[in-house]
Amino acid sequence: SGINAEYGGSFLPLAEKRYRRLFMLHNKLVTAVPHVAGLNPKKFRTAKMPGRWLMNPHRNILDYQLLTSFLSLSHTERRELAKHIGTTPSQIVDDLIVIQKAMMIF
Repeated sequence: SGINAEYGGSFLPLAEKRYRRLFMLHNKLVTAVPHVAGLNPKKFRTAKMPGRWLMNPHRNILDYQLLTSFLSLSHTERRELAKHIGTTPSQIVDDLIVIQKAMMIF
C-alpha cells in the first residue's frame, strides 16, 4: 500500500491504518472534487500493464495531488468528508503532513 507522490513518479510506503484512512478519503474525493478535463483520477493516473495480473493496480496506489485537494475545500466540506470516513479533518491534515515530510527526504 502506497502513495504516488506525483513528484517525478515517487512512491512512498504507508502504514496500514494511515493507508486505509487516506484510501477512503481518496474514494470520496474522486466524486466530491471537480477534475481537470473531466478525467477520472483513478483511471488517468494508473499504470498500464500488459496481460492479466492477479492484483488490482488501482487499489494500492493513492494520488497525492488528489488527496491534497482536501486542503482547498471549505471548512464545512472538510468536516463532512472526514465525518463520512470516520475521522477528523485534523487527522487527515496530520497524515498529509507526514507524507509531505517523507517526500522531502527523497
